[in-house]
Amino acid sequence: MSVFITSPSRLHFALIDLNGDLGRVDGGIGVALNEPSLLIEVSAVDKEEGNPEAVIPVLEQIRSRIEPALTANYHVKLLKKLPSHAGLGSKTQLSLCVAKAISVLENRNYSAVELAKLVGRGGTSGIGTAAFENGGFILDGGHVFRKTESTKGMEIKTSFLPSSASNVAPPPVLFQHPLPEDWFFIVAIPDVMRGAHGSDEIEIFKRYCPIEKGEVEKISRIVLMQILPSVLERDINTFAGALTTLQGIGFKRIETELQHSLIKELFLFFADRALGHGMSSFGPATYAIVRGGKRAKALAESTREFFSERHVRALVSYSNANTGGSGVRD
Repeated sequence: MSVFITSPSRLHFALIDLNGDLGRVDGGIGVALNEPSLLIEVSAVDKEEGNPEAVIPVLEQIRSRIEPALTANYHVKLLKKLPSHAGLGSKTQLSLCVAKAISVLENRNYSAVELAKLVGRGGTSGIGTAAFENGGFILDGGHVFRKTESTKGMEIKTSFLPSSASNVAPPPVLFQHPLPEDWFFIVAIPDVMRGAHGSDEIEIFKRYCPIEKGEVEKISRIVLMQILPSVLERDINTFAGALTTLQGIGFKRIETELQHSLIKELFLFFADRALGHGMSSFGPATYAIVRGGKRAKALAESTREFFSERHVRALVSYSNANTGGSGVRD
């Protein structure tokens, strides 16, 4: 028996609080997108062999953590991949897809948060986990932050770390809502050195955190008084403009400044052609926001033409009530 699992990608717009003086850190905003997307097929087999390299550590982690033990071996086929280390959540979505498929084949019922704990994702951002489960625009509330691990009965963070190096569970989702159907994203994926990951990403967190309190306060005000109301009021101009503003504040400013110069060129290109723009996570995936499918297709085409010699892939994507959340079929 085999199961097929589909999953959206996600844009991570910004981390909110990497100061921590209020006793919480992280917090983030982002959105699930219909493209690019992930599709895998997982089958129960007598002997586990020939799995893709990216899947092997995920299977090992599931096997070492799941109780009771797995009843079979599993083979994974990547039928449609997400670009890796591009800022689109490929590792989280692949890990969750594999865990979800195995849970179905094992007749076990796990929530997305339980799956994330199983595969060790969501230790900084909860956007990927929430996108996998339901999709839409997402705000998460970050993690409890203490200098010591003395808080009983709570999973806490004691230092500033990316998801890949943090053991805590995904943060609570504070707000999750579909975006209007005429809001489109052009996702530009440059073929340049990938966004920070692994030991490089850990070192960046150590070097630049904590972020100044004033910067965090600016981000919080933009999120609370511009971005969240604009989602509910369907105000694309405020939404897009606020995301553009965030590119120069707090940890997002650091993320963009450390990227390839092509990111800045994409920002300049989108500034005159879209309502707003930004970089997802550590990039290099960059996005622009427009209203209407025709406008989005035209901008994606002009992006590919303008950067044809720079090998920039440009996709049209959206996030609404029918987008996001994992799909399962036998």
